[in-house]
Amino acid sequence: LAKVISQDPETGMYKLADEDVESNKTYNLPESQVVVLGGVDRLSRGDVIYAVYPDTTSFYQATVAQPPRKVSGGESFVMVNFKDDADEHGITHDKAVLMKHVMRVPYVLA
Repeated sequence: LAKVISQDPETGMYKLADEDVESNKTYNLPESQVVVLGGVDRLSRGDVIYAVYPDTTSFYQATVAQPPRKVSGGESFVMVNFKDDADEHGITHDKAVLMKHVMRVPYVLA
């Protein structure tokens, strides 16, 4: 997860800052390697997505457990099950993720 610092319309290059508060890293990436968030509106139970794992800035594969809903502050969140996230008893618990931290899988998973 990164924040756009600048984008050069001539070259298509983006300068990004890592959203991790403990990191001062910046990245220069071509437009083809940047996914702009915010375009996901409809999700259904069972949809495979990428979502930011709670308390991190990393995207992981997840399956929608419950469709998105709004909270009192106006933000929407979705309940997901992250892949390979079972506890010591083999149970995968639903986790809430803000919709602004969700993206559709950009390619077919094998």
